[in-house]
Amino acid sequence: MIVDQQLHGYRNGHELLSGTIRLPARDQDLVDRLSDIAGPIGPGEKFPPYLTCYPLPSGSHYIVARTWLDLTAPRAGCVRTRSLIVAMSDWTGLADPASLARVATEAGPTDPGRQLMLEPSLAPPLPPVEGPGVELIEALFLEDSVPVAVFGAPAPELLALRFLTAIWPSMRRRFTVSTFCNSPRTIAKRSFDLVFAPVSARSRFSDWKGRRIDGTRKGASRHPWSARIETEMLRAPHPSLLGLDVFGEMAGDEQGSQEALRLSLLWEELAGKIDTEPHAALGLLDIANTRPARRAELVERLTPTLAAAANSAASRMPPADAWRFLQVLIGKLGQTRWQLSLARSVRSTTTALATRTPLEAVAAIPVLLRESGGDFLLGGLANGLARAKPFHPIAEALAGLPPLDLLKVMLGAQDLAAAAFREDAGLESPLATGIVHARTGERAEAFRRFPRHLLADRHAEVLHALLVDASADIVVAETRRLAGGNALQQAALNDVVVEAARLSGAVRAVRDIAVSAPHSAPANRMLRDLLEPTPADVDWIVSLPVSDPRKSAFLVDVLSSASQEQLRSIVARTGVLARIVPILGTIPSDTELLARIAETVPLAAEELIPLVTQLLPSLTGKRGSALAARALDKALGRDFGADRDKTIAALLDRSGRELDAADAFRTGLATGVPAALASHNLVLFDSSAPETRGAFLRIPEVLAETIMARHLLDLSYQAAEAAGRILWDSAKVNNRGYIRASAALLRFVMHERGMSASPIVAAVFPSVYRELQQDSIPDFLSIVFLFMDWDRCKIARRDLAETLLSSKWRPRDIALAAARAGDPERILRNVARRPGGQAAIASMEKELGSIADPWRAQVRKAIKDAKGDGLPAKLPFDI
Repeated sequence: MIVDQQLHGYRNGHELLSGTIRLPARDQDLVDRLSDIAGPIGPGEKFPPYLTCYPLPSGSHYIVARTWLDLTAPRAGCVRTRSLIVAMSDWTGLADPASLARVATEAGPTDPGRQLMLEPSLAPPLPPVEGPGVELIEALFLEDSVPVAVFGAPAPELLALRFLTAIWPSMRRRFTVSTFCNSPRTIAKRSFDLVFAPVSARSRFSDWKGRRIDGTRKGASRHPWSARIETEMLRAPHPSLLGLDVFGEMAGDEQGSQEALRLSLLWEELAGKIDTEPHAALGLLDIANTRPARRAELVERLTPTLAAAANSAASRMPPADAWRFLQVLIGKLGQTRWQLSLARSVRSTTTALATRTPLEAVAAIPVLLRESGGDFLLGGLANGLARAKPFHPIAEALAGLPPLDLLKVMLGAQDLAAAAFREDAGLESPLATGIVHARTGERAEAFRRFPRHLLADRHAEVLHALLVDASADIVVAETRRLAGGNALQQAALNDVVVEAARLSGAVRAVRDIAVSAPHSAPANRMLRDLLEPTPADVDWIVSLPVSDPRKSAFLVDVLSSASQEQLRSIVARTGVLARIVPILGTIPSDTELLARIAETVPLAAEELIPLVTQLLPSLTGKRGSALAARALDKALGRDFGADRDKTIAALLDRSGRELDAADAFRTGLATGVPAALASHNLVLFDSSAPETRGAFLRIPEVLAETIMARHLLDLSYQAAEAAGRILWDSAKVNNRGYIRASAALLRFVMHERGMSASPIVAAVFPSVYRELQQDSIPDFLSIVFLFMDWDRCKIARRDLAETLLSSKWRPRDIALAAARAGDPERILRNVARRPGGQAAIASMEKELGSIADPWRAQVRKAIKDAKGDGLPAKLPFDI
């Protein structure tokens, strides 16, 4: 180590006499000033050589100066000072600062300053020192850091050297001390850290801003650590405070401080109390948290101590205090990476504590979760609750927690979740609330842990909370889990899955899982809830195996729930009805559904007619009649096989008052209906039940209209007879309509020469003839005959006879018409006197038996008169 020197003394004043180093001006000014005596001395006053130690303002060097009183100087109070100038790095690492004092002493006050090479060597022991050591130590290290002035100390230089030797490098770098001052000393207006002064100089320190100590007495210790420091600094042969440096900071060059020393001493004190006072561990952690650079290392070193403190607290403290202690302990650890053994130990401690006093553990949960550290304790606490017996009181206590707290503790241990869901203690509702309001990560963790335990209906609310916004894949997976766990036997859980399936678009996949579950009321209901009145879902039902007993019930339920529009969209498709009907049975609900289909869906005739025919035996009242009328409307214009007439007759009879007779006439006799079908229809109309036939009788004009609308009388004779009977009988219920129908039809059939016209003539001629007999006739009759004679009936008799003899009309029908007209003698006589008339009369006589009374007798008499008439038969006119 290189040591430079400067020697100051009196020449033309106090100045630099010699030296080996040139310092910057600011540094040199300081050395020049501090090399002179501090404060005035009185005449004849003497003092022993003293030391002044301080750093240069530039920080490059440290000064250790020895000052002597210069008795050879021409003026009193002069001094000589030898300043040893040491590079700061050498100074802070110097093991024996006293060696520099010895070098200065050996060089003396007169030798010129020269550069020295100081070889490192073992430091000789320093003698112990008495005096104001305890008070001085407390002032410098254990109390507020202020400058200290010691008055009348017996060995100031030994004290100073012991302090410089013992303190840590960073403090040595900046420490300033003078072993003799008659007045305060400063550097840049800052007082020296430590100065020693004679008692006589005390008055000059009246404005001293620091601590004043009486060096002539030994003060009592005021701090528990004073004796420890005193021993190290004043008694040890090689004084050093680095042995007290728990954190290793004082050995460095920048971070060490009195605070570090005090914390080191506190650390050791607390560490010694752990076994009996667990709270000491919290103090250790507080100290560790003030040393960021060493924190992880310190906590790791504390691991066994902290574990012991946790165990001690759990076994000795009341449960509430123990939980609070553990929480504070963990909170103070913060994010430090703990050794695995510590984590296991603390977890084991919390588990044991919760197992021993479970209800107190539950009560502590809200407090734990409000402050740092509580989350870590939840795992062990939850494990302990899961192991405690009996569990039901614990579950009831848990149910009283705030929902989010309950969720967090349930997430703490899988065993706790399993135990809690086994108990019916009202946990589900608050837990579901907690899940709904939890953060995304907690909800995800809940979904990972909880579903495996959700197998009973009371868990439905929790499952619902877990499946909110769930994707289709998750819903399908949960359905599979339930199918394997409870065979979908829990209705409330099933309802949750159904709702989630609908929201996520997983209905089909969930339904395919549910249909494979064992048949049960809950599983079947779930399947039903997964079905909607749509074509696709109905097709799915129809595709179920024939052996599946649920098939019919599902189909009835789904179709019954359909709106009219939905039902039409389902059933109106080609071939669907044929697939549905065989599945449905004969129970009332099935019949009701089929009836609704028949009423609502626009079915083709080949579907509607057999469906209605099947339903009619099971339907009563107006509904059956309306359906029969609906089917009849489809049937009248079609030929659908050998049973057609039987089917239409049944539909007619069942229609009753619901029959729209006019529509039946127009549909059954429409132009596009083949003559054979139209003829059958008329025969069936005529032979229908009285109530149905009565509807036809009330509208003879519609019958006339529909017959004439065909433009050609192509009906069979039997159909014409039926039409004639309907027209004739209509007079009893609608005579005016009968007359109008007769007038219209008579004009039409008078131009028809086929046999089918005569039965109609027999029905319509009589009413027209009677009207002609009246004084005034309706205008609509004027179009039937061309009246060229005042005797209108004469013209009618003539036209009737001529048409009969020039056509294929059946004479017995004309005979019946004559009788019904009330003038058979003159009408038949008119026939008889015309060419071919006698043959017609003979035919009438031959078929006389087919004419019913009372007209048969009238016809018989008229035939007799016509045969016995003496007038020539060739007369072409009616007399």
